[in-house]
Amino acid sequence: MMHTFLVLLAVLALSAVAASQGQAGEGEGQAKANAECLAAGVADWNRGLQIGGVFIVLGISAAGVMLPVGCRYIRWLDIDKRILCGGKFFGAGVIMATAFVHMLGESVEALKDDCLDGRMGDYESWPGALAMMAVLAMHLIEHVVSARFVKLDEQTAAASDSDSTGNSDVAAAATLEEKKTVGKSGDHFTGGGGGHVHGLLVPAGDQARRRLSTYMLELGIALHSIIIGMTLAVTGGSAFTTLLAAISVHQFFEGVALGTRIAELSFRRNAAALALANCAVFAITTPLGQAIGIGIRESFAPRDPATLVILGVLNSLSAGVLIYSALVNLLAEEFSAPDFRASPRWTRIAYFVAMYAGCATMSVIGKWT
Repeated sequence: MMHTFLVLLAVLALSAVAASQGQAGEGEGQAKANAECLAAGVADWNRGLQIGGVFIVLGISAAGVMLPVGCRYIRWLDIDKRILCGGKFFGAGVIMATAFVHMLGESVEALKDDCLDGRMGDYESWPGALAMMAVLAMHLIEHVVSARFVKLDEQTAAASDSDSTGNSDVAAAATLEEKKTVGKSGDHFTGGGGGHVHGLLVPAGDQARRRLSTYMLELGIALHSIIIGMTLAVTGGSAFTTLLAAISVHQFFEGVALGTRIAELSFRRNAAALALANCAVFAITTPLGQAIGIGIRESFAPRDPATLVILGVLNSLSAGVLIYSALVNLLAEEFSAPDFRASPRWTRIAYFVAMYAGCATMSVIGKWT
C-alpha cells in the first residue's frame, strides 16, 4: 500500500515538473516570437549605396516622366509619337500589374502576418475590401468633380454665346482653322500617323475631365511610390541591388505613361512650367520615400503590428486607386478614343502588345520584390 502511494506521488510530481517545463517552453517560444516581431534595424545596410540609390531613382523617374513632356515643349526633341504611345501603353500595363501583383500581394502578406495575432479580427478579406473602398471613393470623387466641370463648361458656353456676332464669327473661324491644322499635322499622342507632338492635343471641352483623371492617376502613383521608396531604403544586402533594378524599370515606364498624359493637358498660362511641376511631383515621390526610410531605418521594425497594419492598409488603398486609374483612365479611356480606333490595324495591335508586355514584365519582376 505504501509502495503504491509513493508511486502515485512520484507520478504526480513528474507530471507537475513536465507541465511547468512545457509552460516555460511555451513562454520562451512566445518571448522569442515577440522579439522577432519587434526586431528593428536592417542587416548589411550600406549608406553609400542607399544615398546613391536615391539619385539613381530620381534621375530615372525624371527621365521617364519628362520625355513625353519635352517632346511637346522642346521643338528639337523630335521623337515619333508612335514610340511614345507604345511607351505609354507599356506603362499602363506596368501600373495595372503594380496594383494587382505588387500592392495587393504585399497588403495580403502584411495583414495576414502572424505577428498581428488577431488584431484585424476574424475577417480575412481586408485587403480586397479596402481596395474596393478606394475604387468606390475614386469613382465618387470623379463623378462629383466631373459634374462640377460640366456645369462650368455650360456656364462658359453661355457666356460665349452672349458675345457679339462679329467676335463669335472670328472665334469660330479661328477654331475651325486650328482644327484643320491639328488634323493635318496629327498632333495627338494617341494617333497612328507620323508628325510631331506640339500643339493642341485634346479638345478644350474635354480638358477639365482629362486633367482630373490625370491628377487622380498621379495621386495613386504618388501614394505607392512613397511606400516602395521606404521599402527600398530599409532593404540591405544583395536584395537592395535587385530591388533597385526592379524599381528603376518600374519608375521609368510608369513615368512615361504619366508624362504622356501630362503632355496632353492644356493650360491657360505658364503651360510649360505647370507641366514640369506635375513631372516634378512624380519624380520626387519615390526619392522622398527613400529619404524617410533612411531616416527611420534603425528604429524600423518591419513585423511590428503597427507597421504591418499601416503598410497593409496603405498598400490596399493604393492598389484600389491604381486599379481604378489603370482600368478607367488608361485602358478604357485610351483604347476607346476615336483617334485610337482610327489608327492603322497593326499600330493598334502593337499598342495592345505593348500593354500586355508591360503587365507581363511587372508581374515577372514581382518574383524579386
